[in-house]
Amino acid sequence: MGEELVLASKWDIGFDVVRFLWVGFFSSLPLWARCTALALFGATLLYGFVSWLRNRSSATSEATSEAAPEAEGDTPEAVENDHEDAAPVR
Repeated sequence: MGEELVLASKWDIGFDVVRFLWVGFFSSLPLWARCTALALFGATLLYGFVSWLRNRSSATSEATSEAAPEAEGDTPEAVENDHEDAAPVR
């Protein structure tokens, strides 16, 4: 019970990832295992990038649609909002 509590820093995660990749790619793993790990890592990065782009483009289109008012004749009929206090759905 007298042991000190040591908290991990944010750099520990980066060091662990680099160590994992170094051991995985420069050790005696077979080629199929290295290719599988690289494919999973690449797919994760690609998914994150595509999600970031999708969120970025949707935020841009929402800001553009709010900033550009429509012409008076082109406005659709107003729809009554029963849930004014509800949080917006993304």
